Amino acid sequence: MAEDRGQLRPLLATELDIVREWRNHPEVRRFMYTQHEIGAEEHRAWFERAQQDPNRHLLLYLYRNDPMGFVNISIVNLAAKRAEWGFYLSPDAPRGSGHRLGRATLVYAFETLSLHKLCGEALAFNTRSIRFHERLGFTREATLRDHHFDGQRFHDVVGFGLLNSDRAAREGAKVS
Repeated sequence: MAEDRGQLRPLLATELDIVREWRNHPEVRRFMYTQHEIGAEEHRAWFERAQQDPNRHLLLYLYRNDPMGFVNISIVNLAAKRAEWGFYLSPDAPRGSGHRLGRATLVYAFETLSLHKLCGEALAFNTRSIRFHERLGFTREATLRDHHFDGQRFHDVVGFGLLNSDRAAREGAKVS
């Protein structure tokens, strides 16, 4: 029986409130580069800008038809097929949701978008995100010292990369 990873689909304007609620939750927000609470107008303007960019993929993650998380994939170099991603879960998401979201995102990134490389970043104090990337097969490629300033302190940022060929070898998947 195939693993039920859940599914990703484009985020709809009618879902902005729930995604903003997740994003503003203190346990989500504390690991973000932007620390302030996002207002409705700011969130809608962000969404509308992203809708105009064909290289931005704002995705809602559903598991058994229930919204559980959000994924943002930005293709930063179309010729090199390289993208960056960001994500967060609903604060109420059950245990295991992050791994399922990650696996569904890798399928989307490498099979749907035909990427060569997916890159991610984590604040160095976010050990859960660092372990998450490593469990998905990402390679730690950089530690950017004092790379982010949160308004009070500087923080190191850990950079990750995952090549489609590495993922395919690890999972027995085909390379696009």
